[in-house]
Amino acid sequence: MFGTTVDVMRKWADRWPDKPFIFSENGTLTYLTFNQRVNQLANWLVNQGVEAGDNVGFMMLNCVELYLGLLATHRLGAIANLWNFRLSKDEISYLASKVDAKVVFVSPEFVPALSGYGNGSVLVSGRSSPQGGLHSFGEVEAMPIDEPNAKDPAENDLSSVIYTSGTTGYPKGASYTHQTQLLSAIQYCLEMGLNLGSRGISAAPVIHGGAANFFMAYFFIGGAFIDSGKYDAGRLLELASRFDATELMAVPTQISELLKVAEQTGLQKESFASLRLIRTAGSPYPKDMVERIHRTFGCHLLNTFGMTENCSNVTSMHSGYDPESSWTTIGKPTYFWDVKVVELDDSSPGMAREVARPGRGQLVVKGPQNIEHYYMSDITPRLEDGWLFARDVVDLNPSGYMQIVDRVDSTILSGGENVYPQEVEMFLKKHPAVEDVAVTGVPDPKWGERVVALIVSSDPNLDEAEIEKWCIENSGGLARYKRPRRVVFVSELPKNVFGKLERYKLKDKFHAVLASEKSDGSASGG
Repeated sequence: MFGTTVDVMRKWADRWPDKPFIFSENGTLTYLTFNQRVNQLANWLVNQGVEAGDNVGFMMLNCVELYLGLLATHRLGAIANLWNFRLSKDEISYLASKVDAKVVFVSPEFVPALSGYGNGSVLVSGRSSPQGGLHSFGEVEAMPIDEPNAKDPAENDLSSVIYTSGTTGYPKGASYTHQTQLLSAIQYCLEMGLNLGSRGISAAPVIHGGAANFFMAYFFIGGAFIDSGKYDAGRLLELASRFDATELMAVPTQISELLKVAEQTGLQKESFASLRLIRTAGSPYPKDMVERIHRTFGCHLLNTFGMTENCSNVTSMHSGYDPESSWTTIGKPTYFWDVKVVELDDSSPGMAREVARPGRGQLVVKGPQNIEHYYMSDITPRLEDGWLFARDVVDLNPSGYMQIVDRVDSTILSGGENVYPQEVEMFLKKHPAVEDVAVTGVPDPKWGERVVALIVSSDPNLDEAEIEKWCIENSGGLARYKRPRRVVFVSELPKNVFGKLERYKLKDKFHAVLASEKSDGSASGG
């Protein structure tokens, strides 16, 4: 139906050989030169024994070698396994061994995480010769620029595997085909209005599903992609301005940093005259972020919701077209996707009953890219007649706009009442001295669980008593049973590389702070 990424690469190299595809601080690659570099790398992979169906690992920051590696792997019909570089050494070793990766692409910073891995070749980005028998891209430059002698993959062959964050047990892999990846690229192009003149830049790592699809969209449409390298807010803004980025992808925490840098350095929106849209996903954000984006960058925000398990975003909200009242929501379903909000009590087999508007329930989604099983695993996501249970609790308003409340498995059961941490966090973030906050539940002999909060603040005068007083004064915004029964102050919250809160670490962090306070004999304070 759509062909493969190999077909796309050949098409654009032939039709627009001189059109820029990759902009970076080290120069520009046209579609023709990029294709030739892909061929060189594919030939090098063949020399390492990589064949169709083999697994190739990636643990890299954003870099030109990553983009080349993805498409060189696809060219051979091999499967690109994208690993979060913040996984532990044990998790990386587990994944590399489990999939028997013939080659692992790695940024120099992450070489130590692969120490002891001896099942395949390790290719380090950059031209300098690494130590210890590792390979560098200097070797690749000596390879022929002609296509390797390899059979083309079919559109339903596996192309990539993206791994979940591994919050319970080892990370699970969601496998994508050439067709599902190109289908996602088409959807991204439609949503963002991409064309031949579009130029994207991503603050988020391209090893993540959303950012990988973002990259693929510019590749599919014949646009251009700006390499951001290792994320730095000031540097990314400079690159976006220098290379006339038209769209930018970043998670909300990164957007906050970009806005802060732009505002503190006095950057004017004229510096970003070409920027049309900032795309985000992953966590909630305040409404004033949308207004600050309009004011500082002169562009709109596209907020999206999707899952690793469906190689796409399922819903979206566009601040230029959706009503202002929806700006903090995940919007409505995108093209190709249907959604339903069903009752939270889903203990019975089969599909739970759909809730009426307005209402609260859990989100289920249906579309052409839902995976049916995890890669090389007996574990399967929950599917009912093609509907995938997202495990997210959402509020559905009368107009059909959805607001994420929390994860189903993050719910705190206190005194027989359900408390959703994200709801409490959004309330506490309204306090002017609260910079960041995470809420979790800890065991309580009376209530079953009690609500506790971990707060990040640079205000030395902020303490637990002030938070308690503020909650009482603003009791109209949060029911009494949802208020934190204990507050501790921390310098940072545990988050993954995509800015998502690692909730499974919160209880341990909370108890560690309490233990530290007890040993120091100090009171909790900012």
